[in-house]
Amino acid sequence: MSNILTPINDRSLIDEYIQAGVDEFYMGFYDPEWSQTLGEYAEINRMSGFGRAANRYTFDEVCDIVTEIKNKGKKIFITVNSADYTTNELKFVEKYIAKLAEVQADGVIVSTPETCLLALKHGVAPVASTMCGIFNSDIAVAYYDLGVKRMILPRDLSIAEIEGIVAKVPNVDFEVFLMRNGCQFSDSHCLGFHKKYGSTCAMLNNASTMMLARKSDFSSRHNIELNNIVYTKGLHKAGACGLCAIYRFVKMNIHSFKIVGRSEIKYGILEDVKTVKENIKIARSCQTEAEYLEKMIMPSKQIVQCKMGLSCYYPEIRF
Repeated sequence: MSNILTPINDRSLIDEYIQAGVDEFYMGFYDPEWSQTLGEYAEINRMSGFGRAANRYTFDEVCDIVTEIKNKGKKIFITVNSADYTTNELKFVEKYIAKLAEVQADGVIVSTPETCLLALKHGVAPVASTMCGIFNSDIAVAYYDLGVKRMILPRDLSIAEIEGIVAKVPNVDFEVFLMRNGCQFSDSHCLGFHKKYGSTCAMLNNASTMMLARKSDFSSRHNIELNNIVYTKGLHKAGACGLCAIYRFVKMNIHSFKIVGRSEIKYGILEDVKTVKENIKIARSCQTEAEYLEKMIMPSKQIVQCKMGLSCYYPEIRF
């Protein structure tokens, strides 16, 4: 299918996104009752700590947006994908899912077998998020047997690993990460909260660095310090990119190419959508991957990180 999937955090941009080439949307929400009842550190989804930038709308407002997007002939998926849920939290989750069924959301992006079963109970398609850790075909089969027909593959899988999973579980719509947010940590193995305190990635990235070396000559210090700068200041800092892998994904019949960034501003996402759409067209016209890699449109920004291989989701394609 090669659909383009993007986040939407501003409903005034829906038409602009569709015109640019977006086929599917996803979004999160916030609920004051959830926070008041369950406390500050109870997360509805993995982006709760980014506040209104990532989850701008209340649940009721999101249900209205679902209806709007459905009326425009596009698909919309809602995130309920925290690392885990307590029994009390699952009561809220089930209430959300039941309402999403009423407004005919295309799916709920879930993180646990329990939430998958709740979605199926209410007739909403569960989408296995990266929090489910679909790292191999055995895990994919387990979720498929549970009733999941759409899965988001982890951002840290190789092309070969993705090919293996897709080949062994053919009756699933797979999503792959393609543009923007490229956290160095695996979602399903991350136990940190995306809150003011407790975000593992932010705490490590912002921590001061102490380097100890046996040699203190210029060459040794230069190599150590340059390596530190490159990988702490450059690696995925400017976003991540998988454009070089589009040809391979088109051949694999990957269902959706995911542009990440529920807290991002529109301009970067719109540019990514247009670039991805054009590269899909180029990939379909090429006879070989080598031909595609010569003809493809490179990202217009962060070109230094791109050429150094620091922004690659799938570095094995070129490096």
